Amino acid sequence: MLNLFRARNNSNYCVTFALRKASLHMVVLEGRDNDKPSLVVCDDVTITDGDYTTAIRKLAHSYAKYCRHNPPIGLVLGIGFYQSVSLDRPDLEPAELAASLRYSLRDLVSYEPEDCIADYYELPIKKAGQNKINAIAASKTELAPLIQALHEISDNVVAVLSEEQAIAEMFTASEEPTVVAYQQAEQAALLQVYRSGELQVNRAVRALEQLHTLTLDEVRMGGLQPLSVEVQRSGDYFERQLRQSPIRQITLALTLPKQDEVLASLHEDLGLPVAWASYPAWAQELAVGDYSDFAALGGAVATLKLWEGKR
Repeated sequence: MLNLFRARNNSNYCVTFALRKASLHMVVLEGRDNDKPSLVVCDDVTITDGDYTTAIRKLAHSYAKYCRHNPPIGLVLGIGFYQSVSLDRPDLEPAELAASLRYSLRDLVSYEPEDCIADYYELPIKKAGQNKINAIAASKTELAPLIQALHEISDNVVAVLSEEQAIAEMFTASEEPTVVAYQQAEQAALLQVYRSGELQVNRAVRALEQLHTLTLDEVRMGGLQPLSVEVQRSGDYFERQLRQSPIRQITLALTLPKQDEVLASLHEDLGLPVAWASYPAWAQELAVGDYSDFAALGGAVATLKLWEGKR
């Protein structure tokens, strides 16, 4: 149950912006006591010149009534705005680990330590004999003007989230072991495994960047086979390397047409039930429907949880 009506926040709203390669999404959730959040804004603007700060200000101006009184604000970085790597956990306390992470990533990401902002998260299950963390790194130079634009709206900038973390909030109902295939145009596909509502495995597969361009004719001719292979690899890792129970189903959050041929093709390849991802009931009226807003919606939910946890 989410409660937004305490502490320094005098607003009923949570505002979240999600960056993508050529667009910026804005989501506003209204919190309600003893009820689920209500989606009151789900909008986006096209970015043609890379000027995301102006786009943030434009959307905030268009929906100014929701940006008053210091609402909690979240920012979701699309896959092209951060780098995600897995590495052995340094033998440090959590606070020291976060502070030193940008140096540990020196040879793993393209950012210089002086320009690197980094944090990490841990998955609930690890391969026997390993102690890995998932590090998220971004450029301080690129983030600074975005954070400044957010602070012009509110003092309560609660979270900067990666897309892989944000969309996890949209799959908390996945009880049985499930492989989720998520992709937006011109970006790597995320192949994730969920169980009991928690993210267990995360893989970014750049070989699937053009998945969104497939036509139905190409699907019928086997165009989804590369996706089937990556789904199988994710399932095999979960079952064999992590020694977990078998995958039970496949969930798709892809920009492909929601046609039976897509489901039938993957079912034939994998022999498992395949279904399109569902939007939560509170989002269905205003949601875009093609999953392009999934990161913004999930980021909004994550921001609310983090805001509640701070108070």
